[in-house]
Amino acid sequence: MGESTQRVYLHIGAPKTGTTYLQHVMSGKRRELRDLGVLYPESNGQAHFLAAQDLRRLDYYGVSGPKIAGAWGSVVGMVRQWDGPSIISHEMFSLADADTVRRAMRDLEGLEVHIVMTARDLARQIPAHWQEDIKNRGLLTYSDYLHSLKRIDDRVNPFFANIFWDYQSLPHVLRTWTADIPPERVHIVTAPPRDAAGKDTLWTRFARTIGIDPEQCPADVTSRNPSMGLVETNLLRRLNAKIIDEMDGPSYHNMIKHYLAVDVLAARDGSEPLQLSAEDREWVTQQAKEIVQELREAEYDVVGDLEELIPTWDPAQPSPRQPDNASDAEMLEASLDALANVLFRMDEMRNELQTVQERENASPLRLAAKWAARKYPRLADKARDGLSAVGRARGRLAARRR
Repeated sequence: MGESTQRVYLHIGAPKTGTTYLQHVMSGKRRELRDLGVLYPESNGQAHFLAAQDLRRLDYYGVSGPKIAGAWGSVVGMVRQWDGPSIISHEMFSLADADTVRRAMRDLEGLEVHIVMTARDLARQIPAHWQEDIKNRGLLTYSDYLHSLKRIDDRVNPFFANIFWDYQSLPHVLRTWTADIPPERVHIVTAPPRDAAGKDTLWTRFARTIGIDPEQCPADVTSRNPSMGLVETNLLRRLNAKIIDEMDGPSYHNMIKHYLAVDVLAARDGSEPLQLSAEDREWVTQQAKEIVQELREAEYDVVGDLEELIPTWDPAQPSPRQPDNASDAEMLEASLDALANVLFRMDEMRNELQTVQERENASPLRLAAKWAARKYPRLADKARDGLSAVGRARGRLAARRR
């Protein structure tokens, strides 16, 4: 790719490395970014996701258009019209194959393309991916999931393990995307350790990578991407087995993944976070060291420190509970909380529906009267007093006639 005054940063993932957080910041700061000369194309909530699906020629729950068709070309068109750096960001780009990458580079021809990869240590990635798979209709226990990742049990469906390594084999993903891009235009932004000082360190690193002064565009927006705990994840896995054959993809996506998992289960107080089992630390550490060594040899630009991708543990801390070990009593308590929240929400929706129905069934005259009563409360009080007086007079007249 040749030099150009137009520069595009293609943020390709990986999933569970703070991508949602960064996208939320950029969406909330779109105007400030434009003032600084950087374009983050209008998202409309899904434009970057739809662009990734369109580029990879995939559908979404069986629906291929019209939302998906042309979404990639639309984003590229906005980038080409912008006289300055632009950002396209979605973790689904990391699953692109070589043919898809060639199409992308052909569409971006003439622009200075940079590839950005955010990365996080495997000790946090593995439990996070297992939970995300459960939120996407997964049924595997954590133990089976680990066996599948290690390729030591052929009886376990390898689907989710294959997806994990497609995402997390960072050297392979970057080789696929950067065949024609020099290493100085390939940027690895490492996610800081869990206990690192400064909650916005990842945004600070990412902003500097794309040429933004984070002090001029701080990440002072509310970002919410909560995770379920150990008990809640096991509860959802058990629930999946009950409903997976009966509930279609869009319904599951809206009712289970976003409402039940995020709004209800992830919001429970005092939930126990998922952590890598102690018995898996040695294997995961070795995998991480091999990945880091390959990334070092590629001589990419690193923002942060590749050492942060090698897990560390505090020997003073007790070993975390094995992620499958949620008791029936704990899951029963979580089930009651979830059921209560669902019932409260159903009641709210019933009341909202009733209000809408009453509004639709009300006569224009009655609606006008209600509007007038809200707009002119004193006149409404006088009108009510007058109507009451008329009613009393009618009552007295009727009594005399009797």
